[in-house]
Amino acid sequence: MKQKMTEKRIAGFLVIVFILALIPVLLIGKYNYPCADDFGFSAYSHIAWEETQSIFQVVIGALKTVKERWFGWQGTFSSIFVMALQPAVFGEAGYTLVPWIMIGAMSFSTLFLLYVIIRRVLGVRTPVYVGISMIYLIFALECMVDKTQGFFWFNGAAHYIIPHSVAVILAGLVIWVIKDEGHRFSKMVLACLASLFVGGGKYVTALITAILFVVALIAVVYIKKSKYVKMIILPFSFYLMAFIINACAPGNAVRQGEVGYRPGVLKSILLSFYYCVECITETWFDWTYMIFILALLPFLWEVVKTVGKKFSYRFPLLVPAASFCLLSAMFTPSLYAMGIAGGGRIFNIIFLNYLLLIILNIYYLLGWIYRHCRLGENKESCIESKDIKLYLFVLLCTTIFIGGLYSKVNPDYFTSTSALKSLVTGEAADYGAETRERTLQLQYNNQESIRLKIFDTKPYLLYYSDIGIDADDWKNNSMERYYRIDEIWGVD
Repeated sequence: MKQKMTEKRIAGFLVIVFILALIPVLLIGKYNYPCADDFGFSAYSHIAWEETQSIFQVVIGALKTVKERWFGWQGTFSSIFVMALQPAVFGEAGYTLVPWIMIGAMSFSTLFLLYVIIRRVLGVRTPVYVGISMIYLIFALECMVDKTQGFFWFNGAAHYIIPHSVAVILAGLVIWVIKDEGHRFSKMVLACLASLFVGGGKYVTALITAILFVVALIAVVYIKKSKYVKMIILPFSFYLMAFIINACAPGNAVRQGEVGYRPGVLKSILLSFYYCVECITETWFDWTYMIFILALLPFLWEVVKTVGKKFSYRFPLLVPAASFCLLSAMFTPSLYAMGIAGGGRIFNIIFLNYLLLIILNIYYLLGWIYRHCRLGENKESCIESKDIKLYLFVLLCTTIFIGGLYSKVNPDYFTSTSALKSLVTGEAADYGAETRERTLQLQYNNQESIRLKIFDTKPYLLYYSDIGIDADDWKNNSMERYYRIDEIWGVD
């Protein structure tokens, strides 16, 4: 009972920390405002809502956007459908929901996958599962690579965070279908629907999903569990069907025609390994990642001890090597299509998968140590140990101290401190006042042409882009379609 109480208190503390970190981030969402592609991709849906107030007609408008873009720009039909339904379609105030949607999708998908693996498959205690999940979510929330495109700009996040989240849920569903025979049909239906969505989404997530499907098939054949093959083949078939529709879109050729230099397949793959090494060694391994790893150790050691000797951990080198190849593969689509490693929103989902791979590799390494070095045979929870309590306390104090220093020098280093800064200084409210003024101008405009003041206030989290001075700017054109105005000019 005592050990369970200790684990519950620590898990409860981490839940409270996550909730407290969320508060300023969700509060600042009150001032969030659509921009750029938000208007272009949702113009038909918005017009349908204005004219009919019908959800059905809004969906028809979204499908019209999918068709237009599939033929004219890109084949990612599932992402386009979601982008066409951005919350401001039903009124600009709806855009305040964007951080709730994106953080909610990231959180739910992660909690679901870890629940299936840690609780259902490995049979680990709930507080340990909660502890690992909260450490992941706190770190993902605070250290997201591009916080604006990850949580606040709907179009960018819907194209990356949403497909990533669905793919994570898909992974959990496939594992659950194999593990648990209960409600297998309903879980398989959900897995097939998720596969359709992921196959029709952004290529970064689609590629690693295909790789994981193939790896899963090889794994079940290797362990001679042929009865599981059909449980993987069925959703994989739905995925392939959607991906073929995605890849064969005429719009892909149109978009590729506007790209200058593109490396070939082989060079793209080689460059992927290079950029993966660069990101891991130069960008993604600072003090915050050390804290992340150190915080996970006691919880993952408890997972290893709970599992015991059920697993042999025979591949201590293959698992990290395969993880590196999988992570590298996420750079390949962007390199092949555009000749660059990717922008902030691409790095966001690579970052989220990197964190999951860190958890996997630490667990596997600890499992190998447990199995082959005969350590940790004591059945009592290591989290109950006085030494581990001291270890966690020192780690917490270190995190607060270093995090405080970084936040003082650069408040935008963490998502919560950036949001808090914008709320306290009033820049979020100033930005909100400017966006409300612009919204009123656009809604009550009865002229063919309108001049809008370019935003003066640009909060780090809320501001992604604005219209240009010239009416021919593509961002102006998107807004013109959305509000059915012939010309929109920007004024400094």
